[in-house]
Amino acid sequence: MSGLSGGLNVASRIHVFDVFGTPYLGLFATCTDRFLILPTITPDKDARLLGQMLSVEPVKASVASSFLIGVMVAANSNGVLMPRTALDEEVESLRRSLADRNVVVLESRLTALGNLILANDRGAVVSPDFTQRDVRAISDALSVEVVRGTISGMKTVGSLAVVNNRTGVVTVDASDSDLELLREVLKVELFRVTVNDGSKFVRSGLLANDWGVVVGSRTRGPELMLLSTAFNR
Repeated sequence: MSGLSGGLNVASRIHVFDVFGTPYLGLFATCTDRFLILPTITPDKDARLLGQMLSVEPVKASVASSFLIGVMVAANSNGVLMPRTALDEEVESLRRSLADRNVVVLESRLTALGNLILANDRGAVVSPDFTQRDVRAISDALSVEVVRGTISGMKTVGSLAVVNNRTGVVTVDASDSDLELLREVLKVELFRVTVNDGSKFVRSGLLANDWGVVVGSRTRGPELMLLSTAFNR
């Protein structure tokens, strides 16, 4: 696998990059305003570079012996949720790296937490498949209000949108009622977009926090313009 490959700076805060030779960087990483979590196999130089793009400290991890950090992990600046399939040593390693944050194993039958939880530092919208006990645990770990919901009738809300604490983007299939719910819970304005030449699963090709935005290299000019409009507000 190759590391991150340099690309284009479209606006002062938006960068086009690939990770491990693929434009689907959102599958492999997750970020907040306080930290960036990357696979353990990420070369140090590449981790530093992506950390600079997002103006946060990079941390390396694996989850359930997988490098799909963006799929398996959900986070905001207050905490990190790992699935019950995470190995004890993986949990302890991340706790050491993020000693000032909550690192919590969610004892739920659901494990692809990054796909099922959409969160910022103001709130979280989660799959309706989470139990009430799960919802309470998510709320405690992330220190935000948690509401069950769907986007475009799909339960994988974390895969269909990306938000920071100021604004966000959501799949083009999102309904007006979807946007109303997300705005109410997350307290941000939202824009309908695609990434990577038409992908509706915007999280798969996008990382964003309040300091920067990184998008996969297959993202086309019109998509980049919409992202610039959304995030440079």
